[in-house]
Amino acid sequence: MSLSAEAARGLDDRAAGLVPGDPYASDPSRPATSARGPWWRWLFVLPGLGAVLYGVYGLLTAGSRVPLGSWLTWFVGSALLHDLVIAPIWIGLGWLAAKVLPAAARPAIVVGAAVAGLLALIALPFVLGVGEDPANPSFLPRDYGRNLLLIDVGILVVAAIWATVATLRARSAAAPAEGADGP
Repeated sequence: MSLSAEAARGLDDRAAGLVPGDPYASDPSRPATSARGPWWRWLFVLPGLGAVLYGVYGLLTAGSRVPLGSWLTWFVGSALLHDLVIAPIWIGLGWLAAKVLPAAARPAIVVGAAVAGLLALIALPFVLGVGEDPANPSFLPRDYGRNLLLIDVGILVVAAIWATVATLRARSAAAPAEGADGP
């Protein structure tokens, strides 16, 4: 059995909950308790919960400074946009990457696509010219669409180079191992 086959079998056993003595392995008879994990991981929830409570307090005590109807529309709309558009696109791209790309190239492509997509979402208001004032040409003085395209292409080129190097390294590492197993 090759090293990669042993590693894959070890991952399958761990995913199936067949690793003895692993407190975090899945237990089909007790799914809620086996998914709990360590108690201290809940400490990471506290700062986020505090920030949410602070934001809700500020929203509710702002009075007329915050139009709650517009805020609620934006909040619900962004959740729907994420759940109905962005998440299915990412799931489809992930499925496609798993089918088409070699395993060694996937992390590079996923990281590159995530960084490029996040940058596009951040730059979108500038590209669309939201809040642009024709009387003030210095407000949005750059060609943000072209600049976003150039930066995203650069990110994707770096990701493609990273994926190519990772794939070549994985193939060269696997070549001597395959020769050692066979006659």
